[in-house]
Amino acid sequence: MKTQEYFKLIEKKTREVYEMAEEARAKNLDPVAKVEIPLAKSLAEKVIGLISAIYPQMGVAGIAERILELEKEYGKLDTMVSFKIAEEVAKQKFCKFSSLLEAIEAGIRVGFAYMTLGVVSSPIEGFTKLELKKTKGGKEYFAAYFSGPIRSSGTTASCMVLMLIDYLREMFGYATYDPTPEEVKRCVVENHDYHERVTNLQYMPTDEEITFLAERLPLQIDGEPTEKLEVSNYKNLPRVTTNYVRGGMCLIFSEGLAQKAAKGFMYLNRMKQKGLKSTGFDFLSEYIELHEKRDKGKTDNSPTYINDLVAGRPVFGHPSRSGAFRFRYGRGRSNGFSAASLHPATMAITDEIIAIGTQLKLERPTKGCVVTSCESIDGPIVKLKNGSVKKIKIAEEAKKIYPDVEEIIYLGDILFPFSDVANRNAKLLKPGYVEEIWKLELREKNPEAEKNVNPYAVNFEDAVKFSRENGISLHPEHIFYWTEISREELMGLLFWLRNARLDQKIILSYNKTEQEKFALGKRALELLGVEHEVVIEHVVIDYETSKALLANLGMDWDILNKEGENPLKDAINPDRFDEDKTILEIINQNSSFEIRDKAGEGEIEKACGEP
Repeated sequence: MKTQEYFKLIEKKTREVYEMAEEARAKNLDPVAKVEIPLAKSLAEKVIGLISAIYPQMGVAGIAERILELEKEYGKLDTMVSFKIAEEVAKQKFCKFSSLLEAIEAGIRVGFAYMTLGVVSSPIEGFTKLELKKTKGGKEYFAAYFSGPIRSSGTTASCMVLMLIDYLREMFGYATYDPTPEEVKRCVVENHDYHERVTNLQYMPTDEEITFLAERLPLQIDGEPTEKLEVSNYKNLPRVTTNYVRGGMCLIFSEGLAQKAAKGFMYLNRMKQKGLKSTGFDFLSEYIELHEKRDKGKTDNSPTYINDLVAGRPVFGHPSRSGAFRFRYGRGRSNGFSAASLHPATMAITDEIIAIGTQLKLERPTKGCVVTSCESIDGPIVKLKNGSVKKIKIAEEAKKIYPDVEEIIYLGDILFPFSDVANRNAKLLKPGYVEEIWKLELREKNPEAEKNVNPYAVNFEDAVKFSRENGISLHPEHIFYWTEISREELMGLLFWLRNARLDQKIILSYNKTEQEKFALGKRALELLGVEHEVVIEHVVIDYETSKALLANLGMDWDILNKEGENPLKDAINPDRFDEDKTILEIINQNSSFEIRDKAGEGEIEKACGEP
C-alpha cells in the first residue's frame, strides 16, 4: 500500500469512528451531546480547536486559514506567526469579544497555543487570566496570571509568552509595570520558598538575577496560589493578591524568563529584523551578560544533571572530565530534535543500560535528549582485564567481551545535529577531528579526489598520500588523543619505546618486574587510544597502528622493517619532546604531518535516565 493511500485509509476509518460516536452522543446520555475533540489536519486547526474551548466564536471565524497564510509569509513555526495572529485576534479582526481586555487575552492564548503546537493545556490552564492594575501614578498596566500547568509549555515558550503579552501591551498603549522594592523582594523570597520548600526548580536564578529581572519587568507576573504554603516574608502587599506561594509565577519567572532569556532575546531580535516593534524586554541584553558571568564561575557541582541526580541512576561522566562521550556534529536518519546518536557498541558496552529511546540528562549543549543509534561514528575504546586495549566497532563484539572489560577509556561519540545546538542558543562546542571535517578539507584542496574517497575507510598509506599531495592533516583514523596525556606520560612512553624491539610491529617489554618501570608509558598508550595487545611478557602494537604512532611522533615508519635489537633507541631523542608547550604542540613540532586535536573541547557528560 502506498503512503498516501495509507493516510487516506486512516482518515476514512477515523471519520467512521467519529460518526458512530456522534450518534451515541446524540442520545443525550452523556454530559455533552457532541464529541468534544475535533479532528484537525493542521497545526492551525489544532490551535483553534484548543482555544475555541474557551471562546466558541473563534471556531468558525477563519483564524485557522489566516494562520496558514502567515506561515506562507514567515515560515512554519516562526515566532512571527504567533505574534501576528495574536495581534489580529486582539484587534478583533475575526470575531468580537465582550471587551478589549478579553480580546487581548484571547490573542495571547492563540499565539501561545501556536508556540506550543496546540497539544498542551498551558494556553488555557497555565495562562489563567490577564488583569489591569494601577501604577503608582494611576495608569493601567498588565498583570498576567499563571498556574502550575504552565510547566507543560516548556521553558522557551513560557519565556516567549511574556514577550508576546508585552508586545500587545505596548501596541495598545498600556503602561509598564513599576514594581515597588517590597514586590521585588517578594519575588526573590517566593522563588526561594518554592525551590527549597516545594520542589526543585529546573533553574534557580541567583538573588542578583531575580532582582535585576523583577525591577525591570514591563508587566507584572502574577499567579494563582498553588501551594498550601505561605511565603516566608513580604506578605499583605496591595498589588499581590495572595500570601501563598504561586507555583506558576515561580515556574515562568525562573525556568522560563531567567533560564531562557538569551534564547528568547535571540528570537525577539529576529522578529524585530522582520519589522516587529517591541521594546519592553530590551533590557535582557544586560541580563544575559549578568547570566554569563554566573556561568563562568560554575564549579564541578554546578551542572543540573549532577545536582538533580536521582539515586540509582548511573553517571557516565562527571563535568568536563575526559573519558565520557566525545561531541560530534552531524545528523543521521535516526536522530533529530532532542535526539542524539551513539554507536551501537557504546550501548552494548554499558550492558545496554543505554538503549534506543533512553533519555539522557546532559551537561551541555542541551538539557537532555533521547538516544538513537549510528554505526558511522566512533564506538568505545576499552581496556581488558589482561591489559589489552581495543577499539570496539561492532555491538556483538562489545557484548562478547563485556565480562572481560576492566575500564572504558572512552565511551565513544555522541552525534548532535547542529540545529539542536542553535535552537538552544548554546555556544558552539569545538568537536574532535573527525572524518567529515577531513573530507571537507580534502574537498577544499582537491574536489576531484574527494569525490572518489570513502572517508570512513582510509588506510595508513592512503592517508599519508592524501596529506602529502594535498597539504591536509593526517586522517583522524591514524591520529591519537594527544591532548589527554600529561608531559610525564609522554616522556614515559618515549622511554618505553627506546627500549622496544621491532619486527614489523612495535614489541614493548612488559614482564612482571618491568610493569612498574613502564607504568607511565603503558597509561599513555591507553589514554592515547592506541590499540595494543598484552601477551605473556610483552605489549604488542600491530603493523598499521605502529606506523601511525611513529608518524605522529615524527619518525620514519620504515624503521619497522629494520633488523636490530632496539633501533628506536637511536631514532628517539627525548630532548626534542621536552619543551614548555602543550603535548599537541610538541607532537606537531616533531611530526612531518599536521596532527589535529582528536578529543575536541572536552567531552559531553551525562547521567542516564529511564528508557
